Amino acid sequence: MAYAVNVAENAEVFEVYNTEVYDQAPIDPQQVQALLKAELNHRMQTILNQLLIREADNQLPVERYERRAGRIGYRNGYYRRGLTTTFGQFDLQVPRARTGTLQFKTFEAYQRRWHEVDRIMLEAYIGGMSCRASGQRLGRLLGCSYSGTTVAKLGRMLEEQLRRFKFAALEDAYEAIIVDGMYVRIKQCGGKKRPVIAVVGVKSDGTIDLLGLKVCYSENSTEVEGLLRSIRDRGVRGTKLKVVTIDGDKGLEAAVYAVYGNVRIQDCVFHRINRLHHNAVSKKNGRRMMQESSKAFKETNPLNQRKALKLFADKWRPIEPTAIKCFEYRLERCFEVNALAPHLRSKASTTNLCEGLFSQVRYRINQIGAFDNPIAVEKFVFAVICQKKWINVPGKISDSPLLNVFTHNS
Repeated sequence: MAYAVNVAENAEVFEVYNTEVYDQAPIDPQQVQALLKAELNHRMQTILNQLLIREADNQLPVERYERRAGRIGYRNGYYRRGLTTTFGQFDLQVPRARTGTLQFKTFEAYQRRWHEVDRIMLEAYIGGMSCRASGQRLGRLLGCSYSGTTVAKLGRMLEEQLRRFKFAALEDAYEAIIVDGMYVRIKQCGGKKRPVIAVVGVKSDGTIDLLGLKVCYSENSTEVEGLLRSIRDRGVRGTKLKVVTIDGDKGLEAAVYAVYGNVRIQDCVFHRINRLHHNAVSKKNGRRMMQESSKAFKETNPLNQRKALKLFADKWRPIEPTAIKCFEYRLERCFEVNALAPHLRSKASTTNLCEGLFSQVRYRINQIGAFDNPIAVEKFVFAVICQKKWINVPGKISDSPLLNVFTHNS
């Protein structure tokens, strides 16, 4: 055994230590993690099996090898079944009885996975991963494998929640409604793009609710009018409704007036500002006009806001006449939001609430290219919205998971 001596100058004490301690190879972190995972899995499986035995003892109710009167039944060995949890996959020994069936709280009948495992797979799919990638990557983490079909079946289970939302009763307490849409490519429609329309309501206290969701064949007034009529029939009569915000589409405008004839139309401020850059001859000037007009719209006082916008238009009219002409066309419709309370104006002045819901859908489209059918689009958008904390979904229990039932297909 080798030793080293550390001698300090003018020192009366010598330090002697074992050099083998310092010559050892460094510990591999991956090996430590593998050992810890194996030990945890072994202990977890032992705990689950003990819980099953204890539940069987309580139902019979006698312990193993105990003989006494009053027992309900007799044990009949075990049968093996797999159970996937967030801790990994386990091979359990489930007690059996000669007569009757034992009921266990550790898992439900025919259950092969914990509900949380299904929820994680579904959220990975909603987050942008394909069905196959969601099952494979989560499977590697849990020590098992899942096919893309398994994840797709989880998505089908959202249909019941979507149907419940479409027929849920609504309160007539909304002061503003926002209607907007985005185009998605659908295979069933020959790969053509179709609009998915979302309707969002804003209450007097600032609460935001999803009121309607539908894939239409176009943004014409007929289909959107049908969606708005269903919202009215479900309870939103419009007695408190003051403003409906749209992006300037004429089809949406006609649909709104057909259902809520006494309401005022608010043009989206963001779209109007963005058109300055689109209509500008010089894109550099377009960016500057967007910045200055945005600053003018931020004026909280309506009178100061109109004055600032007039000064902005007078400044840029000689330089960019076409852009300013389009900007001033029906500009008064951007001021309808001033009829609301100040704390609601920022929410209802643009269609950004709907745009925020569509952002994750756009990311998903970049991953898969197209959805299979309109129902698949509605389910995906609905699932994305249910994950948002700032918007409420009527018909859905607050803070409840997307999946409220267990699945057993593995």
